[in-house]
Amino acid sequence: MSLDLHYEPEVLVPDITVLSEKEWQRYRRMGIGGSDAAAACGLSPWKTARDVYREKTGEADGRQEEDNWVAKEIGKRLEELVIQIFKKRTGLKPYAVRKMFRHPFYPFMLADVDYFVEINGDVYAVECKTTFSFRMDEWEDGGIPRHYEMQGRHYMAVTNVKGIIFLCLYGNNESTFLMRRLKRDLKQEEELIEQEEWFWECVSERRPPAYTEQAPLVLKSIREQFEIRENGQMNLPQELASNVREYLKLKERKAELDSQSKQIEEQMKHSYAPIQEAMRGAEKGLIVLDGKRYTAGYTKRSTTSIGKAEMQTMRLMCPEVYEAYAKTKVSHSFYIKQEKAG
Repeated sequence: MSLDLHYEPEVLVPDITVLSEKEWQRYRRMGIGGSDAAAACGLSPWKTARDVYREKTGEADGRQEEDNWVAKEIGKRLEELVIQIFKKRTGLKPYAVRKMFRHPFYPFMLADVDYFVEINGDVYAVECKTTFSFRMDEWEDGGIPRHYEMQGRHYMAVTNVKGIIFLCLYGNNESTFLMRRLKRDLKQEEELIEQEEWFWECVSERRPPAYTEQAPLVLKSIREQFEIRENGQMNLPQELASNVREYLKLKERKAELDSQSKQIEEQMKHSYAPIQEAMRGAEKGLIVLDGKRYTAGYTKRSTTSIGKAEMQTMRLMCPEVYEAYAKTKVSHSFYIKQEKAG
């Protein structure tokens, strides 16, 4: 693939601010947006390619969107603040373009960019992010989280700009603000377009992409796709027998390792029992080993709970309170086991 860079992005929607949520979602289903890029390629930490496929084909019921609506709302409301900090830091003048763009050569690629800014005569896209301090390892040493990088490369491809500026606020003051510049890389852009093109063929042909992501994400996707039917039973395809065999072997191996772990844990308890006895109830004990100081002690943890007996009393004495706040949550644990003969 050789990229032709002589183009202007098409405008699919001249003003996205006049769209209702339903209308905006309808336009989003017409192609792959920047926030879909990593997931469509199987590299998102939040959703699978199958999840995006179901959204684009209209199969998804929207529950996944509802689960993280608070985080999205926080990001949306802080966007203007992030831009104000950027202006103060740099003296630059970013400007909002409330349009939905489409790539003229690859019409399945859409872009709804936050802002643009001009730097030394070159136009850059600007993407505002918010995160928490405990997730800052993804941004360390000038880095950009991989899924955001793919979003940025998608935007650069659609809008044909020189690069993208990521702005991230991860605290409640100006010192917890960072900026990252990502320049356009045509080789990586070609690879991204090829992957997105393959994904969009899956959507067009109603051919669900296979799961390739990490197991927890895949299992979450499957749970959201299929509700458990009580007393439902079906005969599974025989080709899954190899999966059952592998699962049983791994389960047996895990049981062996768990047994070893319990034995080691028991030995550890025997080793520190004399230490606890010597501490005689003190919260900490100090000792020197090989010239280094070590501390033995207790970590205090407090939890608030209502016991089963207290719950029964509440149900009897204060039924209105019990009914208002007691919730029954049903969960399903997966298993594979041999059926008993007869």
